[in-house]
Amino acid sequence: MNLSYLETFVMVAKHKGFSRAAKALSLTQPAVSKHISLLEAYYGTKLVDRTSRRVELTDAGIVLYHFAGRIISTVERAKEEIASFSEEVKGRLNIGASTIPGHYILPRTLSEFKKEYPLVNVSLEVSNTGKVINRLRDEAIQVGVIGAPVNSPEINCTEFTSDEVVLILPAGHPLAERKELITNDLVGEKVVVRESDSGTRRIVEEKLAAAGVPFDSLQVAGEFGSTEAVLAGVEAGLGASFVSRWAAEKAATEGRVALRTLQDLRFSRSLYLIYPRDRSLSRPARAFLSFIK
Repeated sequence: MNLSYLETFVMVAKHKGFSRAAKALSLTQPAVSKHISLLEAYYGTKLVDRTSRRVELTDAGIVLYHFAGRIISTVERAKEEIASFSEEVKGRLNIGASTIPGHYILPRTLSEFKKEYPLVNVSLEVSNTGKVINRLRDEAIQVGVIGAPVNSPEINCTEFTSDEVVLILPAGHPLAERKELITNDLVGEKVVVRESDSGTRRIVEEKLAAAGVPFDSLQVAGEFGSTEAVLAGVEAGLGASFVSRWAAEKAATEGRVALRTLQDLRFSRSLYLIYPRDRSLSRPARAFLSFIK
């Protein structure tokens, strides 16, 4: 078995075509076709269905695609581990982050990290907490930074820093005229929220329920996939929301939203570093964890 055949197969699956895969791999199309044919001969089954427009994986091809990605990833990690015996820290570092750390904290941190480790090639993916956890489990990232703790035997989860969650209101909202607000003032109000898989959303629901204001006592006017979209929704007058102070302060300073704290409910949350418990980390990942801690 030649590893390059698996790499070709993965590219064909991703690009759904032989010519596009050939271009991405700097190979000829006949070479790509030969690699796929050799793989099919090796496994004794058809792996792809060729049509006039695109290539689709067979059931057997889908199974191989799942394992091929892991095999290639494992080989890459082995290269990085062996390279780590050299004096220089170099290689690829894939990080996943939820919205707040990804947009407001990590860019500056990574800039400082790159000054110390210029040979590390850093990639940062930003999505919600649930997706970051799944990406770590799928071995697509090496380290995650998220807004809610993870209780899993396969994931290490340590506190990274803290973040205050604050109430924001449209600039012309009646509640924005008052300096002192309490939790019950929000009952029946329209709110803009993050999606259900968001760490911020989970913590807000828990804190409001503990204060005697169940989430269903609010009117959800919009559900958005990013903090920036929530800020835009509040600014447009859709309703109130709870967001990170990291995200709210600039919008409040510019007068786009009103920032308030509730007298009977002020809460902060921790942001967490997550990384695999049962997989060895590459040297760039270890250097990053040491740097950020």
